[in-house]
Amino acid sequence: MALDYRANRVQHPVMSDPLDLLDRFAADDRWTSSVIRDLLIHARRPDVISLAGGLPAEELLPLERCAVAAERVLTERGAVALQYGLSAGEPELRELLTRSAQPDPERIVVTAGSQQALDLVARIASLPGESAGVVAIEDPGYLGAVQILRSHRYELVGIPVDADGLVVDVLAERIRAGLRPRLCYVNPTFQNPTGATLSAERAAQLVALAEANDFLVVADDPYVELSLEGRIPPGLPDSPNVVRLGSTSKVVSPGLRIGWLDADPRFAARMVLAKQAADLHTSTFNQLLVTDIMSDPVWWTHHLDALRDRYRTRRSALAEAVATHLPDAVVTRQDGGFFLWAELGTPVADLLPVALDHGVAFVPGSAFAIDTPAPNAVRLSYSSGDPSVFGEAVARLAAALAVTSGSTS
Repeated sequence: MALDYRANRVQHPVMSDPLDLLDRFAADDRWTSSVIRDLLIHARRPDVISLAGGLPAEELLPLERCAVAAERVLTERGAVALQYGLSAGEPELRELLTRSAQPDPERIVVTAGSQQALDLVARIASLPGESAGVVAIEDPGYLGAVQILRSHRYELVGIPVDADGLVVDVLAERIRAGLRPRLCYVNPTFQNPTGATLSAERAAQLVALAEANDFLVVADDPYVELSLEGRIPPGLPDSPNVVRLGSTSKVVSPGLRIGWLDADPRFAARMVLAKQAADLHTSTFNQLLVTDIMSDPVWWTHHLDALRDRYRTRRSALAEAVATHLPDAVVTRQDGGFFLWAELGTPVADLLPVALDHGVAFVPGSAFAIDTPAPNAVRLSYSSGDPSVFGEAVARLAAALAVTSGSTS
């Protein structure tokens, strides 16, 4: 019997203008641009000293070691390196990335950067319908996470951050008042933007809260290897309710786009299916290249030590410049990562365009606000800047601040 497929066709309304569909896509409020990526256009002007973007320093990217690894991968692995790969990731790399108390490669899914890992977690955890559910997120919080979660229609509820990371008591209070998060997103180590690190006590409290209230803690930890004070923070305790995200973007190369998820094998198995639907698998060649680099313990240890030394020098230079030229600024304790978070004591709403005119770029704290405005805060990045010009950069920022303070006083 012949089937009549026409009977199952979806009838769409006829549009008077063929561009109406494109206008509807353009009006979709789930997709917003990153303030930082927009700002980078201005920060690339030759007359501007940028304290805005959190990029690794280009001179610290391991070009020679990557070249050696690439030649070895192509010579020893041949066509395998250029072929389709496993959706979960290459077994050698998954083995290297199992760092929990009970290592198991089945916990690991390799992704195209930790940004993709978060996107896939958001897909899996979302609810059908207009709203995907509630996510508790650090306030101020990481812009990339905000973009992803809002694109999946999550409702974001900001939880304040202090020098010891997410204030878990506030989250617990809101849960007692009726909040029912599906996820809690945190940067537990050297948080972006504030640089705060979640204390061991709060980490244990957060995991216990997640287990008691049936939500996932998504711990995105791209800066964990960049402790500038010689101590790697302990992170979150192991739990089925904890999903860890990691990345080589800050310590090897952001361009290789190698990230991963470490989670209970049952959750990881669902991630593999989401990964298949997204892009089949992460670049086989790039995975094998990173495996070659990270499996060389002598070189890897030396490389991480060199990164920490260089970033420590830059952090100290920027902190000294702020203390000199902005003596009233209150700077959050910074033990690692890429950023200084400073409260300037006066609103900075109109400061950015004036600062650009003075030849310096930064990111206003308000860009990272979820529920609570940060009108006086700025995020200053030291990672990719030249420390010899940090004094001049902050002097320009102070001059711009004097202009805007005078115009609003």
